[in-house]
Amino acid sequence: METSKLLGQKIHDMALDCGFDDCGIIPIDDMDGFNERLQQREKRVPSSAFFYQAVGDLGSIKKRFPWAKSVIICTLWLGKYRYPSSLQGKYAKSFFLSPGNSLCKTMQVDCTHFENKLSEENLQWEGGSHLGFLSIGPLRYAAVMAGLGIIRKNNFFYTEKGSFVELIGYVINPEAIFRQESHLAPCAETCHCCQDACPSGALKGPFTMSPLECVSYITTFGKGSLPAGMDDRDCSTWICGCDSCQDACPYNRKHDWTVGTAYPGLEEIAPELAPSTLVTASEDFIRNRIIPYTDHHIAPEETDTLRICAARSLRNQK
Repeated sequence: METSKLLGQKIHDMALDCGFDDCGIIPIDDMDGFNERLQQREKRVPSSAFFYQAVGDLGSIKKRFPWAKSVIICTLWLGKYRYPSSLQGKYAKSFFLSPGNSLCKTMQVDCTHFENKLSEENLQWEGGSHLGFLSIGPLRYAAVMAGLGIIRKNNFFYTEKGSFVELIGYVINPEAIFRQESHLAPCAETCHCCQDACPSGALKGPFTMSPLECVSYITTFGKGSLPAGMDDRDCSTWICGCDSCQDACPYNRKHDWTVGTAYPGLEEIAPELAPSTLVTASEDFIRNRIIPYTDHHIAPEETDTLRICAARSLRNQK
């Protein structure tokens, strides 16, 4: 146990030295409870079973990595970047500010630096940028188990800085542990801000969501198509993703998105991201300039998804 704690401390310090905001490390056995949570969610919203099956077997981390003994979860706070006001209410901030975007070299370098250090310590590892847009498993659950924060009623993971946090996960072969303790207050019983703000009604209750009705799904993996019973108004003005439930949350309201470091290239193309411009933009522009910012939620060949959602955004503005 002492050896695993020493290794955990060393890995934690390495992560912070490489630019991560925080890091926690847990035994891989701590992930066993996720499947029960997933079954509870599918029972509350039966239609969600199709969605979770489509995104992969989230609960099979031990099956995928039978050699792994520990899980590393690192955080990056996206709020250090300012976000153009013209994009708010149209493009999800976590998508466009994600370190997974090929356009942000700085954060990619940080991940690669950390991964090189893991290799230098002769640790067998998998995850992070090495898996591309895939992940080792349910990162929000891992982050909670590591004591880095909590999940609030809108189903997003929160640290003391709010929910706009990127999670990067790894599995390693030796036993290591660096468990933290979160002191965040839970959501108030009487607070329904996120549920009230959800434009499509996908938030059916606290910690309960219908994925196929979520605007973030509709405008990305759903290719802009509306499920039966929904109409344009249910998507509000969102073009790619949706931040409605996060923006309405009292634990996010204090952050000022007009200040901070400029995210590489985003402010330069912001005028061209206006829905009126996007509906007539060329294939090459959408594929090469915009889709790389969507954090792998829209494929390069799916340019029509953005046009469909931009046209809907224009109609809803009127």
